[in-house]
Amino acid sequence: MPDDVSSIDSFVRKWQVANPEHAVVAVFLPAAQRPLASAWGCLVHELSEAAFRVGEPNVAAAKLGWWRQELADAAFGNPGHPVTQALFACAAAREADLQMWPALADGALAQIDAPGAGTLGALIEQHDAFFGAVARVDSALWCGGAGNVESDAALWTLSHLLRALPRLGGDAPHLPLPLGLLARHGLTRTELACESPQRNRLIKDFLDELVLEGNGALGVNSVRSLSLRVRAAIDRHRIDRALQAADPLRWLRAHPHGGRWFTLHATWRQARIAARAG
Repeated sequence: MPDDVSSIDSFVRKWQVANPEHAVVAVFLPAAQRPLASAWGCLVHELSEAAFRVGEPNVAAAKLGWWRQELADAAFGNPGHPVTQALFACAAAREADLQMWPALADGALAQIDAPGAGTLGALIEQHDAFFGAVARVDSALWCGGAGNVESDAALWTLSHLLRALPRLGGDAPHLPLPLGLLARHGLTRTELACESPQRNRLIKDFLDELVLEGNGALGVNSVRSLSLRVRAAIDRHRIDRALQAADPLRWLRAHPHGGRWFTLHATWRQARIAARAG
C-alpha cells in the first residue's frame, strides 16, 4: 500500500484540497451517491499525482504498478486500499466492466515516459491513454455508459493541462504545453519560469487554444457527470479571467480554483441542466 493509512478520510482531504469544488458538487448529489463520488474522485487524484507529479520515473512506475494490481484485485472482489474499499462498496463500481479498472493504471503508466508533443491536438492524443480510461469509467459510473468518451476525455485532458500551467518553470516532469508553441514564441522551457511579454503572449495563445478545443468537446451533445460539467465550467471561467490579466500565468497561480460563489452558482446551474437532460 503506497500510504500507511487505514481510512479514506485522509485521501478525501487531499482530493478536496486540490479540487475544492467537489465539496459543493456533493451538496447537489443524492446522499446515496456521495460516497461513490468521493471514492472515484480520490482514485483519479491518486493516479494523476503518481503519473504527472512524481519526478522519478521508477518511483512513479512502482506506485502505479501497485495500483494496477490493487484495481485488478478490487474488481474481483478483494479491495485492500481504503479508496478501493470505499469505491467497490458501491454497486455501480462492482457492476462496471472489470477490465476498465486496471486500464486506468495502464493509462497512467503510459504517461510516465511520454515525450513532448508539438501541437495541442497531439498533446490531447498523448494523454488519451489515461483520460480516455477515466472518461470511460466516469461514463459507466454516472451515465450508464451513455457518455461520449472522446469528448469527455478531451475535457479531462484540457482541465489537466490548465491546472498544470501554474507549475511551469518548476521541476514538474511533464510540460503542459505544445513544444510548437514554445518554438513559435522563441522561448525555452527554462525561460518560462520568468515573467516576460513573450511568456504572456504564449500563455494567452495557449489559453485561446484551450477555449477552441473545449468548445468542440462541449459542443458534442452528450450526457456527462455533474462533476465533469462543473469542472469544465470552472476551467472556462478561470481561462476567461486569466485572458484579461496582463500576466495570465500569475493570475492562474493566484486563483487556483473557481471561487466560492462562482462554484456554487456554476454547480447549481449545471445541476439544473443535467436534470433537464435526464
